[in-house]
Amino acid sequence: MNFKESLLYLIHSYNRTITDLNNIPQQNCLIKDDFIRNNVSEYFIWFKKNYKYLEYFYRLLENYNDKQLFLKMVAYKMTVVFPSDKEHNKYLQSRKKFDGLLENDSVFKLKSATRKLKFYNLLKLGYNLKIYGVKSLLDKLITYDQYNYKEYLKKGDYVIDAGGCWGDTALLFADRVGKKGKVWTFEFFEDNIDVMIENFNHNKEVSQNITLINKPLYNKSGRILYTKKECADITALTSQKKLNSVKYKTLSIDDFMYSNKIKKIDYIKMDIEGCELRALQGAKETLIKYKPKLAIAAYHKKEDCYKISKFLNELNIGYKFYFASYTSNFTDTVIYAL
Repeated sequence: MNFKESLLYLIHSYNRTITDLNNIPQQNCLIKDDFIRNNVSEYFIWFKKNYKYLEYFYRLLENYNDKQLFLKMVAYKMTVVFPSDKEHNKYLQSRKKFDGLLENDSVFKLKSATRKLKFYNLLKLGYNLKIYGVKSLLDKLITYDQYNYKEYLKKGDYVIDAGGCWGDTALLFADRVGKKGKVWTFEFFEDNIDVMIENFNHNKEVSQNITLINKPLYNKSGRILYTKKECADITALTSQKKLNSVKYKTLSIDDFMYSNKIKKIDYIKMDIEGCELRALQGAKETLIKYKPKLAIAAYHKKEDCYKISKFLNELNIGYKFYFASYTSNFTDTVIYAL
């Protein structure tokens, strides 16, 4: 079966009344929330115009299981039917173990949000690390190996961690690559950097081989962009200065590699709120020269899977593509290029 036939077969298994992809009525969204129903309707309209983009990525995928998972993601977005309650509950149950890893009552209060980060001791999970974070995110990183760092990273590797957030990924990567390895973590949002530095201070031995670069990654260096002080979304950056906005100067990975005389890069992880494609465009020479393993977030925009994979595929350096998701509602999907 081709892409559309396979997708219809899957959706039909969820709802036997659906026999034509061109006529999926909005009422087949099982969740009655108007916001979700509108999102389903919007995605369906986009799908009818752009399904060939999805088919392109589907055909690139190396194995059957990844193709089936990608079909499930598209089917979910068109119908909001969870793959199974069992799958959803698996994630909910898994993260409960972090309740027993709380180091103390210490919390880190984010300046720009009401969220409070709890302090976890990860020693029982095999990591000599103490981290302020959120148990659902830590569970994906550690239990389910989001970004596949456990498989891909080895001692002595050089790593780019694009979208360092609170420093949890950088610390896990640094722990993996050891003293002879190196991690460069990119994070420009002040609130996130405050947490990151606190986490590094609690893990000084591991964080010794981590370098923080507080600039947003982009396709070109030196662009002056602005965003609201409380906004961590790189896609909200604009060339127009507004009241209470913060100025940032962009950096490309190629320029970063050249200016720092870095002679190799083994692995790049990116989760930068929808700016992954632009950052990859700014890493073209690095990708061609070193062909690092890639773990790229692909859930911020509908066209992410297509545009990111197309750009990488057209470099003609032999990347093979894989796909994974780390939530039952597909809000954390990752493209792997190896």
